[in-house]
Amino acid sequence: MERLRKIDIKKATSIAGTILMIASLFFIGIRLADMWDYLNFYILASAGTIMLLLLVVFGESFNVLLIAENFRFLVRDLSQLAINRPLAMKIYNSANMYKYIPGGFMYIVGRSQLAVEVDELSHGKVALSTAIEGVLWAVAALILASIYTFDYLVLYVGQRDLHFLWLMLGLLAPVVVLVAYRFRHKIKEITKGLRAMMVIKRLMTMLVIVNFWGMSFLATMAILGQPITLSLGFTIVGLFIVSWLVGYLTPGAPSGLGIREIVLMMFLSGIVYEDILLSAIVIHRALQIFGDLVAYGIAWSYARIKLKA
Repeated sequence: MERLRKIDIKKATSIAGTILMIASLFFIGIRLADMWDYLNFYILASAGTIMLLLLVVFGESFNVLLIAENFRFLVRDLSQLAINRPLAMKIYNSANMYKYIPGGFMYIVGRSQLAVEVDELSHGKVALSTAIEGVLWAVAALILASIYTFDYLVLYVGQRDLHFLWLMLGLLAPVVVLVAYRFRHKIKEITKGLRAMMVIKRLMTMLVIVNFWGMSFLATMAILGQPITLSLGFTIVGLFIVSWLVGYLTPGAPSGLGIREIVLMMFLSGIVYEDILLSAIVIHRALQIFGDLVAYGIAWSYARIKLKA
């Protein structure tokens, strides 16, 4: 009876995943259609330029696969269970596509399928892994943004009205403390196995990943014709990471859509050629979307081959 129940849950999650993937592709199509009017096709007329941009796509897809592997290690270390790589890759990359669905939280729900597919793995461990990963993304981006462009980061924060944020934190803090105390035994059970060195290892990998995103945008700028000096390169990479961080921390923005672009335009206008900047912002976002699609295709094919072997 228990086995039949688990089969039914797996079937239900599979159907839900299919529906979410269709929805994701629909919203990706809408996003790419919105970008169409902003693309400068004269810049893309060169075959060499297109080939170089395709290299950026494959770099982005490799980066996504590295993110999936990093999450698998996090779940494995936290749960002390063997997590099948092909299965984890497939589930993570499927969930990664859900981030394009408005609301910005469906990709978190998608990861819960890992707990359904892996025996003895609890939903709590997957949720905790997701929470740790989320915090580490912000920490990694903040560290790199401070290294590359500390002055711009301070300027941006100084221009924001943070009174509402502090008010919300002040109101939420007592609630969080009460909830944590109420469920302290459950929290202790879920966090069993959490080690500082484990978190540090994952953070090191995420520093590399976030740094690559900045380098990827810098490469896109250079490919489209922006002259790059060492100083300007550091500035572009750092400001991209700042913009990513702002988009990441903005609730309800799927994959930071719109937020990242505004911050980049605000800081880089006047520093680089503005026609190239606008094209690079749009094209790089499109390259990242295609990178996600390529990574999903690789992960799906890899799982299909390995899991049937």
